[in-house]
Parts: sequence; structure tokens; C-alpha cells
Amino acid sequence: MPFGQATPKSSRGDHFVGTDVDRFSLPFLRIAQTRLSVSYTVFLAFAVLVGVVMNVTRQPGNADLPRVAMFASLGWCSGWLAQLLAYGAISWASGYRPVCITIGVLGVETVPRRWQARVALLTGLAALMSCVFLGCFYRLVDGGFQVPVIETTTDPIWQLPSIGLGEVKSAWRTASWLCFVQAVGQLCPLPRTLGRQLLAACVAILGRRLGVVGQVKTLRLLIDSFAFCTLGLGIWLMNTGQDIAGAGWFLLMGVAVLLWLSSRWSDTLQILEGLESGCSDPERPNRDSIRVRVVNRVRRWRGIRRVRHAHRVEQGEAVDAQRVDEILNQLHREGIESLNEEDRQLLEKVSANLRKQRLAE
Repeated sequence: MPFGQATPKSSRGDHFVGTDVDRFSLPFLRIAQTRLSVSYTVFLAFAVLVGVVMNVTRQPGNADLPRVAMFASLGWCSGWLAQLLAYGAISWASGYRPVCITIGVLGVETVPRRWQARVALLTGLAALMSCVFLGCFYRLVDGGFQVPVIETTTDPIWQLPSIGLGEVKSAWRTASWLCFVQAVGQLCPLPRTLGRQLLAACVAILGRRLGVVGQVKTLRLLIDSFAFCTLGLGIWLMNTGQDIAGAGWFLLMGVAVLLWLSSRWSDTLQILEGLESGCSDPERPNRDSIRVRVVNRVRRWRGIRRVRHAHRVEQGEAVDAQRVDEILNQLHREGIESLNEEDRQLLEKVSANLRKQRLAE
């Protein structure tokens, strides 16, 4: 098969995975009209982590490994939460409400969805940058911002001092590295990653004149190029016998093979068809730009807040008026000495409001 030239087959009648249900996930929570699901790979990774911790803890010097693993897991889950909030916020602000959002091992998983390419690009960038900003925040909490050093070494990943996986006191440093690992992993254009969505969105935006077939070929060519670059880096690491921040040559070669094979999958065509149909769907009445949608939603939100504030003020004034009547009756019966500090403050507040109203008139 020629390099990057796999012949795409139409999937117009196929089922879009992200439209109704994600077959590779378990429903976890429903928020309004959006269902939050957890990928089966998360449960598999959790089982592997528990097994490794139980076996390694028995060895001398690893008594604190469960605590380290717990803090590292919390840091990893915080990256998921940051991605989910950024992804959902941009989708909501842009006028799109996904039926299902899936959380995988690396965070938010993407599926073919009918929406605009610009929205897909913005949501992907927002989710990635949320991980980066969260990692920088953890670096600041750890004692000041320090640029992570990605060094080549032959030591295991848990022995690298810059990552700090071997000590409980370096939990913030570990959480920072894990957030950066999520961002780097999501950038790789593997299936269901943000990198694949971003790459497809860029192809859809810059290659509008190519048509769907030309866009699919271009996307597959880019994925193949990324695969061969990763393969070259893996070969270099194999020859030198070193790792990059714990990533060995066997991992990079596995990723390269998976990238090359997945470039022929049908999801490349489904993603681009979803982006195209999202831009030209005649049933979608609102064709405003993303900026106009965001401004309208912000104005609507501010209007709702003003109405709620006015309602609370009216309720407070009604309660104050009732309390003022009680205070005045008490003043008439028992005198001013019977009023406590709270009653005096309320009378002063009502008097000040009356003075403001008279001056305004």
C-alpha cells in the first residue's frame, strides 16, 4: 500500500460513535444532557497498578510505595478533571453539547462527532493547555517554577530526581510530571486522542478545497510521517541504549507501529466527515461565529445573574421591612434601650437607603 495513500471508503451511513453511545466505555454520570463515561482501559490500568504495588511493596525499602502510588493517582486524576472542564466549557460556550464524553487513560477521548472544525480545534487546544497549566501550577507549589529537564538516561523512571516518584514528599513534583505526560500523550495522533482531533481539524480548516477524499489522504500522510519520525527516534534510543524520561525504544517503536496501522482505520474518514457535516448541516439554524456565540452566552449568563440578584434584593428588602415593623413596635412599647446592636444596625441601614432614594429623586 503506498505511503499515506490508503483509499478511503465512504461511511455516510455508518454510525458515528460519539453521537449516541461509546461502545468502549462504561456510563458513569449524567450532567444535564451529557453523559460522562469511563473507558474500559482505565479499569485495566488501575488493575495493573494495584497488582504492581502489591507485589513491589513486599520488597525491602518499598513500604511507602502505596502512599506514593495514591498521590500519583490523585495527580493523574486531576489532569483528567482539568481536561474535562476545559473541553466541556469550550463545547458549551460554542453552542455544542456532546451527548457523551469519555474519560480514558490519558484523559478526554475523542470520537467522530458532527461539529465545526474550529470548535474541534479550540476544544482540543483548551484541554491540552489545561494539563500544561495545571502542571506548571504544581511546579509552583513544589517550591518555585522549574523547567522540566527531559534527559536521556539509563536509570529507571522512578529513580530520576527530576520526576520524584520515589518519595512521598515530592508528590507535587510527581503530579506536575504526570500532567505533562498526559499532555504529551494526548498530542500523539493515536486513535481517540486530542492530537488526532487537532490534526484532523487543521486538515479540515486548511484543506477545504481538497474535499473529503483529499483531506483523508492528507491526514493519513501526516500520521504516517509522525509514525516514521517516532520510529527513527526509537531506533536512535535502541542504538544508544538510553531512555528519554523513562520512555524506552520499545515503547516508541510500539507507538510508531500503532500509528502506522491506525492511519488506515475508518475513524480518519469519519472524523473528517463529521467536521464537514458540522460546517454544512442545513438543519443547524445558528450559523454565527464562535465569538458571537460566546458573547451571547456570556450576556445571557450576566442577564440571569442580574435577575437573580434583583430577586434576592427584593426578598431581602421584604424581610427587612417586616423586621423594621417589629422593631418599631418594640421601640414604641419598651423604648430605645430594648434594642440590641443588630436592630440598631438594621434601622441605620434602612435610614441610609431612604436618604439615597430621596437624593436620587
